[in-house]
Amino acid sequence: MFEITQLRHAYPERAGFFLNRPKGYGEYTFLHFFNSVQLRLGDQVIKTEPHAIILFDIGTPQCFKSESPLIHDWMHFKGALPSLVGEGGLQLDTVYYPRPHAFLTQMIRELESEFYGDLPSKEKLLELKAQEFFIKLDRAVSCPPAAEISAETEKALRYLRGEMFSSLEMDWTVEEMAKRIALSPSRIYPIYKKVYGISPMADLINARINSAKNMLSFGGEKVEEIAWRLGYQNTTHFIRQFKQKVGCTPAQYRKEQIADVEAKDRNFCGESL
Repeated sequence: MFEITQLRHAYPERAGFFLNRPKGYGEYTFLHFFNSVQLRLGDQVIKTEPHAIILFDIGTPQCFKSESPLIHDWMHFKGALPSLVGEGGLQLDTVYYPRPHAFLTQMIRELESEFYGDLPSKEKLLELKAQEFFIKLDRAVSCPPAAEISAETEKALRYLRGEMFSSLEMDWTVEEMAKRIALSPSRIYPIYKKVYGISPMADLINARINSAKNMLSFGGEKVEEIAWRLGYQNTTHFIRQFKQKVGCTPAQYRKEQIADVEAKDRNFCGESL
């Protein structure tokens, strides 16, 4: 069973801080250094870049020094390692540079708040949050690095996404999306995918198909009308795209939804009787 025993977020130490545990620690240790440190690994001394992380195995010697005032997140835990650590995933006693890295401190802070509190289901929530932490950490070190995204750009992307989802009928193109937030078409694609995990056009298509499913389930409009309302100039293209995403045509989907509702009504009436 995974169990956190101690942790702190953005923990400060004086300039020249030196930690030396030649026999390591009796638990796993996670460290995230905000600034550069000199870190000994085996016979090597590494000068890390800012925002390096390392997950020490039990008993691995821990030795590092910070010439400047040190800020770091740290966590000790014991029990079963998260499934993402080991073969094919995060390796112990290895320096990584997560991109992005801001989530590390945010999530350690959330874990710390829960750890030192005494609310119901505390242990369960800690375990779930820890699983989320290691999943995001694995993504951040295994995915190809991308340029840092400014807060202004991320805010502009949120606004653009809101516009897209509230105006699905518009003839959106990547060029139009990029123009609205003052980016080039080639630039918006990697940034959008970095933030939302999907390309802008694929995100738009998913939103249109989800909206179509709602209209087919709860409205009486014809398939042609739904296609037009969702920005499709060609009904055949809409039907083809819907089938690719859902596995059936819009007409088949509506028929299945009506049958499902009728079956539920019959069951409900039978139980009521």
